[in-house]
Amino acid sequence: ADRPRHVLLISIDTLRPDHLGCYGYDRPTSPFLDELANQGVVFEQAYATSPWTLPSHATMLTGLYPSHHGAYAVRQMLPDAVPTLQQMLGAAGFQSAGVVNSIYLATHALDRGFGYFKYLKEDYAQRQPSDVTDEAIAWFDTQFDAQKPYFVFLHYYDVHSDYASLPDYERMFVRPYAGDITGNSRQLWEYRRGHRELSEADLDHLRDLYDASIRQLDDELKRLFATLDERGLLSDTLVIITSDHGEEFLEHGGVLHGQTQYEEVVRIPLIVRGPGVPAGGRVAAPVSLIDLVPTCLAVLGVEADQSAAFDGVNVAGLWQGARIAERALYFEADHRYDFELRMDVPGESRAVRLGRYKLHHDLGTSETMLFDLGDDPDEMRDLARANAPARDDLLTRLKEFVVEGIAQREAIRPLSDADRRHLESLGYLGGGGGPDGDAP
Repeated sequence: ADRPRHVLLISIDTLRPDHLGCYGYDRPTSPFLDELANQGVVFEQAYATSPWTLPSHATMLTGLYPSHHGAYAVRQMLPDAVPTLQQMLGAAGFQSAGVVNSIYLATHALDRGFGYFKYLKEDYAQRQPSDVTDEAIAWFDTQFDAQKPYFVFLHYYDVHSDYASLPDYERMFVRPYAGDITGNSRQLWEYRRGHRELSEADLDHLRDLYDASIRQLDDELKRLFATLDERGLLSDTLVIITSDHGEEFLEHGGVLHGQTQYEEVVRIPLIVRGPGVPAGGRVAAPVSLIDLVPTCLAVLGVEADQSAAFDGVNVAGLWQGARIAERALYFEADHRYDFELRMDVPGESRAVRLGRYKLHHDLGTSETMLFDLGDDPDEMRDLARANAPARDDLLTRLKEFVVEGIAQREAIRPLSDADRRHLESLGYLGGGGGPDGDAP
């Protein structure tokens, strides 16, 4: 009786948990998400596996780390041999639909296995909410078969830069400001390249614009859930709301995302609601996007594909008070841009968390930093010299993980000419200005 029949997975791109009320934020950015959180369980320490869109979403749909699923760089697609959540649910009789708002999710085989799939071209400067909600409702109205269970995956780009929302939302959050910062991605690239400074007033304005976009998306989710509830489509549905990464606001000198594995970038929201999920629950144990697929399958009672070997585990027991063994969680696949080659390249920074300690390591420079998240959750005090035993243990684990990942890589089929042209037109692959790559 407590087993859900359906799954609704929602990814809100670039959403930081510490800007939501259910994670302790003091601004009213998320009244509807807070209500959903009260009806289910909040994972207080959930993590992405990568600081940018493609590898994190590939993890979300495979249960594998980026170096294991293969889609960890712009030119690399998900191999055919890696099964996706939608494929496994489809084999169990689920109908599936995906509506996404990023080219990465449409060109790198992440759409494989969906019965219906719709890519809505991202418009970074758009103030209006995206059409994701309308497309999802249209699928339920025209293609949903009530005799079959459903898996629906919705991806919203609305919180991603440019930070833009309708005037009513900006009036709620944006304080008086006399500068020239607009939340435009290109201005933030200028800062990254050293061509622009950002004052404290500029930074506050960026946060205000970001908060306004969260509130607009929150109201959009409220509309989606009200419509599905009216149609009786939620009572036996496992709802999962999460993100692929966070966003930097100069906590460690950076903006946007993609290049580091600090907490502001890799820590994400994770809210679960549905049959068998206790209302008002909070889970403190660290979990990762690698856990999403095995947890979904276990909760639904669906067998995994025989070829699947997940990096993650079923964490459903955590919302019933059970414990899982302490384990290392890894972060990889940062994203860089080579200005001489005019192309995107995989970065070399990696990180690992075990218990209260988190280690950052650069494979190119060998620079290593160690932080105690128990005493220093903002990662401001490097303990790499002061705590050599913890540093050496985590560094050994991380190097073994990197070697293992290299051994598992497969030859990835190239992008099609049409997909390459589309990515270039958006500023990726050296096209000039893509918001997930360090393009000019």
